[in-house]
Amino acid sequence: MDRVLFIPSDHGGGMGHVARCLFFARRLSEHQIPTAIVLEQHYQQLQTGPIQKFFLNTQRERWLTYHITPPFRDGLRLARLMTRRPVFVEFSSLAFQVPRDGYLNTTITEHRFWQLVAIAESFKPTVLVGDTHFLTRLLGKHLDIPVIQITRQAGFPPRPQFVWWKDVPSGIQPPDALAPFQSLLERVGLDNVQRAEDLLRGDRYIVPAIPEIEPVPAEENVVYAGPFTEIFSGVNITSKKTLPLVYVTIGKGAGREVLKPFFKKIIRLFEQKPIRVLISTGGKVSANSLRKSSPNIEIRDWVNGRKAIAESAVVIFHGGYGTLMEVLSMGKASLVIPTHTEQEGNGRRLETLQVGQVSLLHNPEELEPLPFRWRYGPFQMLAAFSLRLHEEEILHHTISLLENPPMDRLQRIQKTLLESQHQMDFRKLVMF
Repeated sequence: MDRVLFIPSDHGGGMGHVARCLFFARRLSEHQIPTAIVLEQHYQQLQTGPIQKFFLNTQRERWLTYHITPPFRDGLRLARLMTRRPVFVEFSSLAFQVPRDGYLNTTITEHRFWQLVAIAESFKPTVLVGDTHFLTRLLGKHLDIPVIQITRQAGFPPRPQFVWWKDVPSGIQPPDALAPFQSLLERVGLDNVQRAEDLLRGDRYIVPAIPEIEPVPAEENVVYAGPFTEIFSGVNITSKKTLPLVYVTIGKGAGREVLKPFFKKIIRLFEQKPIRVLISTGGKVSANSLRKSSPNIEIRDWVNGRKAIAESAVVIFHGGYGTLMEVLSMGKASLVIPTHTEQEGNGRRLETLQVGQVSLLHNPEELEPLPFRWRYGPFQMLAAFSLRLHEEEILHHTISLLENPPMDRLQRIQKTLLESQHQMDFRKLVMF
């Protein structure tokens, strides 16, 4: 019998990769296929049901950054003085995820790899499933077992298209992302690895969407599986109240110093308008700290996100992939206000599909260099530091989506997503 070990990227603290893997694992568990997932320690309390949990110990990795020769400690260092956090960050590929995920030297990389080897020796998987985790392919090569990669257009290893809607801005300099992996690549015998995305190659690629949303090149080993998220099916939930609901959720991509003025501007923008507005701060900003003087606005620290989306006419969100798929799966129009390039790409996809709009937090002409140094040399992103919310544009897009919702297109996409998910035989996805 197949035994499937899931290895999502969660070094950055986000839940998106983990949630997709758990969805997939639960579908396999329903067919009595043993599954396990590798997580970091901050997921100790996460309930995974029948899915066995293993944990990587990354808490002591800081001791692996010290050296007796210069540089005496490895880390990410800003090469300029920065007194404020950016409101928007521009980058161009998954190479920037390597230092963000803490692969600061070969010692840390090997430390994580041999922990994965020990986990695999304990669980004895026959198949590995990775979701943007840079060690999954190396582990598969070491164990000589097949690797499935959950992927998207932005990071599709054979032909990634991270920034597909415009030219990559000048001034962006990717890090030497392969340097921390070189000793392991030689040890396991992987060659022809030219870029970070090559670390994410696999024997099969699963796209948790449909071709319209993720136009990955059609190849024999590419499978479109529909959304990897639990969704409301059938008739959408609608509110019995007369005024339409706009749900605002911006997630955790921006810091508190950006979110609080953002929410204040949104409150002022929608006060006294003939719509209901539900704002979720996600706990990053206290709802009680945001004053409102209009009864059409409700502010909460936490809400049931899926239920709020289902009851909404328009969703304003940051462009995170999980929310993107929930919005489309429930047939909702949306406005994306991104805090970084990957989120903007998701919003531009909605624009291309003519089911949503994008409004920026910043003025693109105000982007400036955000240079870093690490053990393997300099690299550079671009950043905007001033919140330049385009209030009239946001109001115009919201009213337009409320008065002229693209229902035909939304319903067609929703129907295709649901059919793709319901028709998928998840057992076959792990058969080799």
